[in-house]
Amino acid sequence: MIPFKHLPFKISQVYLTSDTHYGHKNICSGTTTWPEDHAGGCRQFPLIEDMNDAIINGINTTVGKNDLLIHCGDWSFGGKDNVQIFRKKIICKNVILLQGNHDHHISRAHAGPQNLFIEFSQIGFYQVESIKFVCAHYPMAIWHQSHHNVPLFYGHVHGSYENVGKSLDVGIDNIFKLKHEYAPISLQEAYDICKKKPAFLESHHDEFTN
Repeated sequence: MIPFKHLPFKISQVYLTSDTHYGHKNICSGTTTWPEDHAGGCRQFPLIEDMNDAIINGINTTVGKNDLLIHCGDWSFGGKDNVQIFRKKIICKNVILLQGNHDHHISRAHAGPQNLFIEFSQIGFYQVESIKFVCAHYPMAIWHQSHHNVPLFYGHVHGSYENVGKSLDVGIDNIFKLKHEYAPISLQEAYDICKKKPAFLESHHDEFTN
């Protein structure tokens, strides 16, 4: 059985986000070069600086210095410099990053950018107090202990897809749809949302089996 890593934080200290895309001009309505049929999914900011500031402000007014921020991938655009610039502007000391498809500037460098995070990995199996959960960049139909009501928190889809089972898109675009702010969601709130959803029970696995 895959072990769940105990994180030394209280539930009230843990926050989730994904797909911040700091510095990504094409996801900003005022600077995009995408064609009109794609640009409808842009964030409504006139300048890339306005979008970046909103993302930083949303994180720093939500997540405290000694809290934990779990980021489910697609950290930033604009090369290695923006990876570090964005990280330095976040006051939280403890950031876990699950690798997204746009995080190649981080994954290709074993030193430097990866050292900005307390953990950098493909997928995380975590436990905070009594809550077990899985974090990854991509949505999945089945994940470790999904049949035992362990939720999955993911990104990548920018609010365009509701995954099966007890899972939640914690990307900032989906959280904006839910809360009308570009900010992380607390672990407790994300867990409470998933708790109300039915588990997706596959094959012989159910709540009575291992």
